[in-house]
Amino acid sequence: MKQLLPYLPLLFVLLVHADARAEGRCPDGYFPIGGGSAGWEGCAPMGPGADGAQEPEPQLETRWGAVATANGALGVAAGMGSRESAEQQAMSDCQAQSRDKNCKLQIAYYNQCVAVAWGDAGSLWARSPDVQDAEETALSNCQQKTTHCDIYYSACSYAERVQ
Repeated sequence: MKQLLPYLPLLFVLLVHADARAEGRCPDGYFPIGGGSAGWEGCAPMGPGADGAQEPEPQLETRWGAVATANGALGVAAGMGSRESAEQQAMSDCQAQSRDKNCKLQIAYYNQCVAVAWGDAGSLWARSPDVQDAEETALSNCQQKTTHCDIYYSACSYAERVQ
C-alpha cells in the first residue's frame, strides 16, 4: 500500500476529470451569463469574429443597366443605382448616336448581365446571371430571326457591397 500512495493523486485526477470547456462551463464561442446571486446560469454567444462566431451577411445594393436602340444606334448604361438613372443614361447615349433621335428603350435589368446581338434585320437581346449565357442566348435569338448576327454589346450590373 505504501508503494501506491505517491500515485493516488494521479489516480484521483484520472478518475474524476471534468470536460474541458472554454470560458468556464460554456462551449467555444460562448461566455457564461447569470450565476452568483442571479440564481441561474447560462451561456451567450460571443460577438462577430470571436471563436468561430459567424460574420453577418454583407449588405448588397442593387445595380441597374439598360439598353436603348434606334436605326442602328445603341445606347447603354450599366452599374447604375436606380432603374430610372439607367434608363435615362441609355436613352441619352442612344440619342447622342442617333440621327433621328427616335430611340426606344429595349430593356432595363438589375443584378445580372445583358447581351445585344445585331444582324441584318436589327438587334435582339437576352439577359442572364452569367454574361456568357446572355451572349449565347442573344446570338441564338438573333439567328432565329435574321442573318449575319454577332454580339454587339454585353455587360453586367451586379449588386455591390454597401460600404
